[in-house]
Amino acid sequence: MASTDNNKVVQGLVAVLVLGAACAYLMTNGPTGVNLTAWMEERKAVVSELRQIESSFRDAEIAQQSYIGTGNDAYMEQFKQFIRTGNAQLFKLRNDHGEAYGDKFRPLEQRLQALSEQLRISAEARKQQGEKAARDLYMTSREYRERMKLWKDINDSEQFELSLLENKATKDGDALSYVRYVCFIFIGLMLFGLWIVLGSRQPALKDAEEKNRLLVAELEAAKTQLDRLANIDFLTEVLNIRGLQTVLPIEENRTGRVGGQLVAVLINVDNFRKINESLGHAVGDVVLKELAKRVGGTLRPSDHVARVGGDEFLIILPDTQLAYAMRVAERIRLAISESPLRCSSESISITVSMGVATLPPKITSIEEVLQVTRSALKRSKTAGKNRVSLAREGTSPEPDAGPATRDIVEILCDGKDFRTVFQPIIDLGTDKVSGYEMYSRGPDGAFESPADFFRVCVENNVLTTVDILCLKLCIAATANTGNQLRFHINLFPSTILDTPIDNLLALFPTDRTGKSFCVEISEQQFVGDPGYLRDHVNALKQAGILVAIDDVGFGRSSLESLILLEPDLVKVDRKYVSGVSREPAKARLLKRVVNVAKSLGAEIVAEGIEVKDDLPILKEIGVHYGQGYYWGDLLEVLPSSTTPKPAFQPEKR
Repeated sequence: MASTDNNKVVQGLVAVLVLGAACAYLMTNGPTGVNLTAWMEERKAVVSELRQIESSFRDAEIAQQSYIGTGNDAYMEQFKQFIRTGNAQLFKLRNDHGEAYGDKFRPLEQRLQALSEQLRISAEARKQQGEKAARDLYMTSREYRERMKLWKDINDSEQFELSLLENKATKDGDALSYVRYVCFIFIGLMLFGLWIVLGSRQPALKDAEEKNRLLVAELEAAKTQLDRLANIDFLTEVLNIRGLQTVLPIEENRTGRVGGQLVAVLINVDNFRKINESLGHAVGDVVLKELAKRVGGTLRPSDHVARVGGDEFLIILPDTQLAYAMRVAERIRLAISESPLRCSSESISITVSMGVATLPPKITSIEEVLQVTRSALKRSKTAGKNRVSLAREGTSPEPDAGPATRDIVEILCDGKDFRTVFQPIIDLGTDKVSGYEMYSRGPDGAFESPADFFRVCVENNVLTTVDILCLKLCIAATANTGNQLRFHINLFPSTILDTPIDNLLALFPTDRTGKSFCVEISEQQFVGDPGYLRDHVNALKQAGILVAIDDVGFGRSSLESLILLEPDLVKVDRKYVSGVSREPAKARLLKRVVNVAKSLGAEIVAEGIEVKDDLPILKEIGVHYGQGYYWGDLLEVLPSSTTPKPAFQPEKR
């Protein structure tokens, strides 16, 4: 009886194994298996051929327009060659993918042939009737009016094929899930059968696993390609709205962790509609491609640019100060406006209007970013185009917003309402004050903070004027101070470049006995390679003015800045100092910066010290000076020079 039961068990297992094997065979060799690969490859080929066809006929249109404009026979030969190529690609599309595809794309072929015939007729008219008649003949034809719909239909066909691919690879009927399920059942049955039934099926199991692994890899590769196609703008090859929406929350979360800020720049091409109407949409497409290329050439690898409208681009600048973002925007504007675009025989001058805005925390959608930057862009358009404007704080105007911008600029340039405050810099070896960093404060109210009044200065092109004014006020505040003190004053890189070095040095007192001055330059305000500052930095150092690089981090750009400029002091950004006693990784990174600075002969200042526990670690690492609210709030008045300088006693906070 037991033998009979065992036989039944064995027979049942064998039957189940046979069924499992049959299912696996059907799943891996049916519509979701080998045929799936062929099906996907065919649709990839269709998408590729549709793009080639569109490109050929667009190129033919450009060549035809160039011939009409110039009469150069070389353009006519190019036109004929593009038409031949496009017709050959159409023939291949209609005949290589079965009768169903042939019927589907036959109307498309007829419309493209009608367009090419109209292009040819217009080109022939150029020889007999001249440029104007030929252009009028083409611009008034039905084919010209319907060609944009034709391009759209081709793009819709591409998107339809891509959606079929995406649905096959990602929807609920995903072949991958079936394959994994069958693999799991089949492998489990095989292992259990081997335990009961004599014999070995291990080689067959390995073959099945390898086939399934290859199929999974193919599906994952196809999904990766589909994701790329879904996130990239086909014309300009930058991100589209969907791609930028994917990036935004990642950058927002990272910015929240490290304590930085995101800045957005919205770009709109001036008079783009006229370019399309006068030169054709094909030329307009070339303009957009070149604009995207020039914008990308001015950005850092960590920045993101996307096409968010017909002639609009949006840039996200992570971990960026507003002043730096304004300089980047100006570089983009100049890169576009100062070099006309060459398209066939045409030289096209294009300009852009731009809006810059600091993004609020917890921003979650591209629509919110566009809302924040749109008002600044509108102001650039209203002010005459070809300019950069800065968004006001908030997304809607407040009642009783204060004096007009012109009045604010006059107040800032006058300087009567500015004052200077001081933060002590402590020698960690002696616990005594070695100097003070000096900060400017604007008129009481909305423009007291430097971030606010310098924002207005950048927007109204008076940054250098106000920066020099603040420098003079800071120097004047040191007149009756004690000896053996060092005074740190911040300057924008643009101020150092825009001011003749002799004029800049003349602002410092000639008799500096017993005191010294240090000019601080923020690394976050550098635009590209900081080597352009080297001559000015050397001139300051030769005149006895110390130079410090402020807001230094751990990135490659920080290391390059230190090596190129060889500063006297290196000030490490507070986000890399605060909490160093609790984060060993931060301490190790800080140690590396200290070693680099020491190898260059520079001293280290750690900013943002707020707790006593950080001091022993900083001293052990080799940091020379400390600065932060651990030692108290900012000082409105410097201690008298006649007062002896004791060890500085921290205030309790």
